[in-house]
Amino acid sequence: MATAQLPEPAAVRIRGGRSFRFLASTAAAEGFADALTRTVLPILAVAVLGLGPGFVGILNATGIAAFLLLGVSAGVIVDRIGKPLLAMGAASLLRCGVLLFLAGGVWQGWLSGTGLFAAAVLIGISDLLFTTAHSTVVPVVSGPQGMKRAYSRLAMVNQTTTAGGAAAAGTVLGLLGMPVLLLTGAAAYASSWLLQHGIRLPAAAPVPGRPARGRARRGFATLRCTPALRALTLSACLTNAGAMVGNTVLPVYLLRDLAVAPSAFAALGVLSACGAVSGAAAAPYLSGRMGLRALRAGAALVSVPAVLLAVFCSILPGPDLVWLAGSTLAWGFLVALSGVAGAEVLPRTVPQNELATVGAAQRTLTLGVMPVAALLAGMAAAAAGTGPVLWVWALLAGLAALPVACTKSLAQFR
Repeated sequence: MATAQLPEPAAVRIRGGRSFRFLASTAAAEGFADALTRTVLPILAVAVLGLGPGFVGILNATGIAAFLLLGVSAGVIVDRIGKPLLAMGAASLLRCGVLLFLAGGVWQGWLSGTGLFAAAVLIGISDLLFTTAHSTVVPVVSGPQGMKRAYSRLAMVNQTTTAGGAAAAGTVLGLLGMPVLLLTGAAAYASSWLLQHGIRLPAAAPVPGRPARGRARRGFATLRCTPALRALTLSACLTNAGAMVGNTVLPVYLLRDLAVAPSAFAALGVLSACGAVSGAAAAPYLSGRMGLRALRAGAALVSVPAVLLAVFCSILPGPDLVWLAGSTLAWGFLVALSGVAGAEVLPRTVPQNELATVGAAQRTLTLGVMPVAALLAGMAAAAAGTGPVLWVWALLAGLAALPVACTKSLAQFR
């Protein structure tokens, strides 16, 4: 295919300094606004509208549903038009308008469940459009030799601002109320749109050619026929499935079975974010030293004992929370490490004019396993208890090493 698969030094500079700074600032604004939005939607459903957990589940599913149902179509559109910044700007402004609509509905008292659901659908579609277009901008701004550091820095920015946004949501809501919180999120999306004007990309002509359905099929075919991409995609599917099993079962295991205090459980989330920031920062340096193949396989294998620390925390010596903290910190580190290490393989092996389509096909698979895994984990935990299902989490996390370890073509990436 198009791009040469050459080793990338870990210490090279990112090419587009000014444009990358604006891109990173955009990522910070988006991460902050997304965290506020994810926090506020279930609060609106339960505390403002008095709706139940079923509706909250629907809200949570809409974001992933957009990636599953429309992901490849969005990739085809972005590739065909060839103007990713236009798509990013439209997505930011649409989410800004949705939050302004919700703020007006709360303030005037006319917000309904139907309106909230429609808002969640629009937010999900906007997230999809922004993510798809953003994935094509990063390689252009960073340059082929700066992609590894670019993905690492953007992941660090995203994790940090996401944690900050979640913390700010509670503060703003407690001090200033729901409408102000929604206006804050709208302002963050508007600032993202403004910052995008500082990103400079070379002009790209629209891509003619085969119909959308044919381009979509080619996106999946590229994943299947490129060993490095196929291995990384399968490994990510296993990791994400394990993560969703853990996210589904672990809260019940900790809060109900081990009687961990809710405040302590919330603090574990902060540790997870800290681990994720550290993992994103370490990824380019560790992959440069170890090689991508060894790093990804090793991270998957080490994640097994990280999960088992949580499984055995009640019988290990010392306080349960110490082992739970270690498990949470290690898991966050390893998942972020795996997510960032190898992110540059896709733009290095796929032509630029097909990047959005193939990336969307990959996300359809890696995200598609998540709701299925969550549903099956919940049913299994209800039938067999939380303990056995936690072992499934560890098993899936470890199995993620196999596709990477068995793919020789990954050895050339560092």
